[in-house]
Amino acid sequence: MKVKQILDWLNAIAPFETAEGFDNVGLLMGDPAAEVHEVLFGMDVTEQLAQEAIERGAELIITHHPFIFHGLKRIDYTGPQGRTLCRLAQHGVNVIAAHTNWDQAEGGVGDSLAHALSLSDVTSPDPYIRLGTLPSPMSAAELSAHIRAALRVEPRCYPASDTPITRVAVAGGAYGEGYLAAQQAGAQAYVVGEIAHHEIMDAHMRGMTICDAGHFPTELPGVVNLYMRFLAEAAQSQWDAQAHLHSLAPYAGALCDL
Repeated sequence: MKVKQILDWLNAIAPFETAEGFDNVGLLMGDPAAEVHEVLFGMDVTEQLAQEAIERGAELIITHHPFIFHGLKRIDYTGPQGRTLCRLAQHGVNVIAAHTNWDQAEGGVGDSLAHALSLSDVTSPDPYIRLGTLPSPMSAAELSAHIRAALRVEPRCYPASDTPITRVAVAGGAYGEGYLAAQQAGAQAYVVGEIAHHEIMDAHMRGMTICDAGHFPTELPGVVNLYMRFLAEAAQSQWDAQAHLHSLAPYAGALCDL
């Protein structure tokens, strides 16, 4: 396989043109004509993920978050990004990012998070929010336990009332500002990866329960789904490429490796 074939596959399921203007997606390092036999999927190009790619002999890394996000003015070999970039270049590793285009795509981060929380009758109030019905009505404490079991993280929940919750909106990553659109669409609770203090306060005064479940845990289901989609396509199309998943959080206290 060539890097270009995998880029085309990604573009078909999550068009790069749908990414936000501030984003940096697609091939961030490498050569579209390079051969690929081993692919490593993950959330971020950390030093640990890069080391795994090199040890596996992977020619391609596909992550959700862009390894190069802002314009580079200098590369410092003593810093984490510079060290990692240098090592990847030395080993000829290609790097692709599928970020806000995968957030909003069918089967992407939003849909994967809704599925992980067993929501049914799912709709999309906006590209990043998914709204659905819980398997059964839950108190805020029960919803917190449900999130803990599904995402293996301890969420910070801010109950707004004792009313049983049936309709929940979810958004992976940093989309705290989506709480208002979620409530206007009928959500009683909002599960999100990051949310600001003033947004929690306003949501609480509006009677909405907020559950901050962490950036990494709320987006990991989407990374896993992208990896599984690749495995399915590789099997169906008989691609000569093996895929692996790096699911370990880069910091303690988030969740365990899958």
